[in-house]
Amino acid sequence: MTGSFEILEHTADVGLRLTGSSPGEVFEAAGEGVATLLGAWFPGGGKEHLVETIAVDREALLAGWIDDLLYIHEAEDVVFCGFEVEVPDEVRLSARVLIAPRDDRELEGVGIKAATYHRLRFEQRSDGIWLAEIYVDV
Repeated sequence: MTGSFEILEHTADVGLRLTGSSPGEVFEAAGEGVATLLGAWFPGGGKEHLVETIAVDREALLAGWIDDLLYIHEAEDVVFCGFEVEVPDEVRLSARVLIAPRDDRELEGVGIKAATYHRLRFEQRSDGIWLAEIYVDV
């Protein structure tokens, strides 16, 4: 992965600034950023979990992707080990998410309730780099 994330401070929420050379890299960076915030980022290994997300536009797709990851984390009590995301168009993505049981790991992160649409953006800069910003409710 060559995308990256940066944590943004906000009064009531936590934000992520995401960059990548493609939309897929931005979504992969979002996965890593969310997993890091949760304290559930344990790269390497894991079993494959397929995720399909569909939305009305690229911004909503990012929020939906994060909400899908939060659901997987909570419903299956897992940690994240890797992300490989394909984005064929602006409204859908397919991902291979590597997960592992949380077991007795103490997760030292913040509880994330959901993605928000506050200051949500997803665009390509003039230099070709993709940039997204999203805040999550903690």
